[in-house]
Amino acid sequence: MSADLSSLEFLFRPRAMAVIGASATPGKQGNVALKYARAAGFPGPVHPINPAGGEIEGAPCYRSIEEAPGPVDCVFMVIPASATAEALRACARKGVRVAIVGASGFAERGDALGQAREEEVRAIARETGLRILGPNTNGVWNASDRVSLGFNASHGDPQTPGEPGKAISIVAHSGALFDSIAPCLRRYGVGFSKFAPVGNEADIDMLEVFDFLIDDPATGCIGLVVEGLPDADRFRALAARAYAAGKPVIGLKLGRSQAGAQAALAHSSRLAGSARAYAALFAECGVAAVSSIETMAGAAALLMGCERLDMSGDPGLVCVTTTGGGGSLLADHAADRGLPLAGGDDGLWRGAAAKVIATFEGAGLIRNPVDGGNLFGWKRLAPLLEAVESDGQRGPSLLYAHRLPMEANDLLVADTLIARKARTGAPLVVVSPGGLRPRVDAHYRAHGGVVFDDVGACFDALAAFTDAMAFDADDLLDPPQEESALDEASRARLRDMIRAAAPGGFLAEDDSAALLRLAGAPMVETLCVADAQEARAALRRLGAPLALKGLAPGVAHKNDAGLVHVGVRDEAALDAAFADLARTLASLGGGRIIAQPMVAAKAELILGVAHEPPLGHFLVLGLGGVHAELLDCVTLIPAFASRARIADMVEGSLAGELIARVCGAQAPARRLDVVNALAALRDLVRACGDDIAAVDVNPLLVGPQACVAVDALVTRARPPAP
Repeated sequence: MSADLSSLEFLFRPRAMAVIGASATPGKQGNVALKYARAAGFPGPVHPINPAGGEIEGAPCYRSIEEAPGPVDCVFMVIPASATAEALRACARKGVRVAIVGASGFAERGDALGQAREEEVRAIARETGLRILGPNTNGVWNASDRVSLGFNASHGDPQTPGEPGKAISIVAHSGALFDSIAPCLRRYGVGFSKFAPVGNEADIDMLEVFDFLIDDPATGCIGLVVEGLPDADRFRALAARAYAAGKPVIGLKLGRSQAGAQAALAHSSRLAGSARAYAALFAECGVAAVSSIETMAGAAALLMGCERLDMSGDPGLVCVTTTGGGGSLLADHAADRGLPLAGGDDGLWRGAAAKVIATFEGAGLIRNPVDGGNLFGWKRLAPLLEAVESDGQRGPSLLYAHRLPMEANDLLVADTLIARKARTGAPLVVVSPGGLRPRVDAHYRAHGGVVFDDVGACFDALAAFTDAMAFDADDLLDPPQEESALDEASRARLRDMIRAAAPGGFLAEDDSAALLRLAGAPMVETLCVADAQEARAALRRLGAPLALKGLAPGVAHKNDAGLVHVGVRDEAALDAAFADLARTLASLGGGRIIAQPMVAAKAELILGVAHEPPLGHFLVLGLGGVHAELLDCVTLIPAFASRARIADMVEGSLAGELIARVCGAQAPARRLDVVNALAALRDLVRACGDDIAAVDVNPLLVGPQACVAVDALVTRARPPAP
């Protein structure tokens, strides 16, 4: 832990605490917070502070924090926003180390008054050294050290912190979610050590708490409930530290709507959006992404309930079901999420497992998922699973269960799967929408089984677990130092070229193509034609068919403005197309006309660059053409990714699959072309990222013999807002 983090020790492990705004009135937040703080069993003093003085909940109430005896490390302020600044200054004079500001009424108001209040809070922290959590937060909670400073209902509930290093700690932008998170974790038997809602982050931010939790001995898993991250590079470094420390990180992004991207000029920006950008960043940093509180709790139970899977064998799911329909549900949900089942693609067992099955007299068809009815006796499950393991299939056990007619058989199945968990170390997951018998349910939980009542949540948690287990951390822990293909002169030229556009504006297609060609992207040959005679010369040089396009100032999408003619094969058609474009351009205030050869292709892709503040730039790969946004099928790759990672992402994408289908034996060469083009865009970002808002290479035409872009749009970034 860095020296800068020592102040967070006083947030989570104070020696003395105070509640400013404590109240004697039952039900008021100041009364509730004081009761919870004392009921948690905190070993030190908890001072009530209220100008009225007297006594509250049997303890002397001090009129100000400065009257409280002895040092006070941490205070929780339950007072109006208007009184916050004065109280913070009093805390600084007292020598308080950390203040938690519970009030709303700051920047989240969206007006000048709220912003001014928050800036004053930030200035007090900066000038006095007082660390501040919030404002607009619900408090802090630390079951491992019996600290409960907050007014959520769950601040008053008894909690199980779990064994040291076997509990989850969560830092969130939403404090009210505490009352959803805590019960979910209890339901799955997950120890819960710490919860810190950071509110508006005027001083202490989410990443600082994340950093602290990596070194916290009580924390074995870290949950992040994220509205927005301030610094992608810092986040990536922290994710690498957490991975190296053996602490899995689970990320839940709030506000995943792409509405904010709809007004963007470039297709790439509209296709990227906040949701996909965060998902791409999480994936690149080894953070298991989830979409719900229940999935976060379930994933935490799986991640902390086993050792890392042996990925050298078959890590697919070994499924058992007490009903044929349940087996179909398991197979369907696994397929929906790309989770492989152990064994053959046809579901049949082979090797030692097949030999054991051959000895089962009277049995039906036994495949994965294993239907207990076809076993013709649950005692046969144990030797089958042992044979499955001997074949190298040691992935998680997954049971779809309902109550069997005899509880003894429920317990026999449970003991068989519990024994497999002990042998393999892989998770044991049970999903039972109708519920188990209480004794059977308790038996699974007592032996580390994770029991779900919802099939979707079960598989979402399994997907997050599998992603975390399969993550290759080489690039994260030891980023490759790759040389740019661009020399300094080229980088300077690229910067000059993009700065020819006004901030927030874009380069015309021919200028965009010239810039991208210099960066190393494969661009079709383009000729500017000033009149019909030059257009005819272009037809002779480039050959038929020809595409003729008009470039008008301020018009980014030429098709929508009627500025594209394709399939021009002879001079008569050329003259007509040129005349039509000239008339349209005149009506738009002028412009110029370009000619390009038509390129035969089997597939149209879109490549690009999108910028997601403050996460930085992302490379975009998807299905393209004029219907790129309608298809809405893209892969995002953080621009810091290595070339090898880009190649992996291309091969695993739908675009990569399309190339394989349409290019046949030439598919590896064409995929390499796409990798080269994305690497060129990455090098462009490295050369002049501060000037780039977005890049569209759309469409990129791909066929067995060629890969070339026939349209481009480069948008210049606006200066950062003050």
